[in-house]
Amino acid sequence: PLVPDCELEDLVYKDSALDKALLFVFRKLVAKNTNGVTSDKPGIEGLLEQGRKFMLQPNQTPEAQHKMVRDTLGGLMTPVLPPFYRIFMSGIVPKIGSKWDGKQIGPWFYAPFLTSFVTPTFFGFLVGPSYVNRRKDGQLGGLVVEKCKFLQESGCKGLCLHQCKLPAQQFFKDELGLPLTVIPNFETQECQWSFGEEPVPPNFDPYFPKGCLSGCESRKAIAASGSKADICN
Repeated sequence: PLVPDCELEDLVYKDSALDKALLFVFRKLVAKNTNGVTSDKPGIEGLLEQGRKFMLQPNQTPEAQHKMVRDTLGGLMTPVLPPFYRIFMSGIVPKIGSKWDGKQIGPWFYAPFLTSFVTPTFFGFLVGPSYVNRRKDGQLGGLVVEKCKFLQESGCKGLCLHQCKLPAQQFFKDELGLPLTVIPNFETQECQWSFGEEPVPPNFDPYFPKGCLSGCESRKAIAASGSKADICN
């Protein structure tokens, strides 16, 4: 089955100097973590072409894509920020030679809200404008991406799933110690991020439709190559 494309008018994004700097660094890290996959296109279009090239490589796996994005996010945060976050936001005891080393006594009650408050500044270069809201349980820690830049410019459910949604959820849970649920809406290209909320696997997620987007360029490239790879689920 095919998922209908978004019919809303494209949003024109106004990147700040910080957005441009973060995107430049992010693209360099993607090239490093894909063993040299690059693009001559500027900005987000070039990043998405890098991601699409990597996704369409022969014998590519979802797990390799997830690892590439997790490694890239880790590099973007530098070696300093994740340990700081694990201690002061997720309540993970650092290695200090005690019996509590590595144990998690958090996340602290303020972690979901503070994370949702800070995220728009540092992830806007990938997803565009967003604002804080509440999670579906009514608690603070929600974030709404108004019209996701990554999804709008890629038009690809496979890139959304394997190079944004799943690796972001994995990175926050495994590297930072805070659960995260990412729910994209393919009809509006809005996306709900809920920090502190355990995610549901895509196969069991009622909000995540089966099949590729009808206008997806990745699907067309796979069809033209004769491959039967399933990149969208």
